[in-house]
Amino acid sequence: MDNESYLLARGETSPTALSAADFGAETGLPRILDLLDLYQIPASFFIPAVSALLHPEMVPAILKSGRHEIGVHGWIHESLTALASESEEERLLNRAINYLTEATGKRPVGYRAPAWAFSKYTVGLLRRSGFLYDSSLQAMDEPYELVSNDEPTGIVELAIDWTLTETPYLGRGGTLPSPELLFQLYKEEFDGAYEQRTMFVLTLHPHVSGHRAPLHHLDQLIAYMKSKPGVWFATGEQIARYVKEPGQAQ
Repeated sequence: MDNESYLLARGETSPTALSAADFGAETGLPRILDLLDLYQIPASFFIPAVSALLHPEMVPAILKSGRHEIGVHGWIHESLTALASESEEERLLNRAINYLTEATGKRPVGYRAPAWAFSKYTVGLLRRSGFLYDSSLQAMDEPYELVSNDEPTGIVELAIDWTLTETPYLGRGGTLPSPELLFQLYKEEFDGAYEQRTMFVLTLHPHVSGHRAPLHHLDQLIAYMKSKPGVWFATGEQIARYVKEPGQAQ
């Protein structure tokens, strides 16, 4: 749920650009939630705290069904590598955690770095903050444990993939003329994960995928996934708890 945050973080104030991102809160999110309600499946929403601050109606809407999870995605989609300051990164992380904890009534256990980019301080800060899992890195396409300086961290990594997100193709500056080919890729990636009996993580942005054509293809993809026996639709928290304590996740 980036909405305007990633633009504001880099100083963009164009009403045109901001309105296109605002679409994610005003139109994209309600459409996405309606689709998830239709299929009765959960999702994890990673929200920059400023996005939630600008659109306070988002958090109650996401939590209304009782199925979804809200995770941390920075304070204002800040660039952690550009900050180059452990104290400033920690200040913004704690500010985001505190805001989302107050807004949701529960301390978030999942983290996804803005732009999926860690600084050299990020893993240490995530450990210090007690996160159950991260979903920013890409070393494997199944869950694994983060290791830092040859030391296991206890943090479950639910890896993402630049091919399994729509913004490079359909977002601002994207060059793909139709979402049909992109969702064919998603289907084939899902088929591979299903065959291997492992994880499929799709990262979508309501200000992009909440438009009519991508949403149509997302509907078809979910229906296809639901048609396969034994598929478990779960939040990041549920997956991470299952990995750490098999059979204990709810």
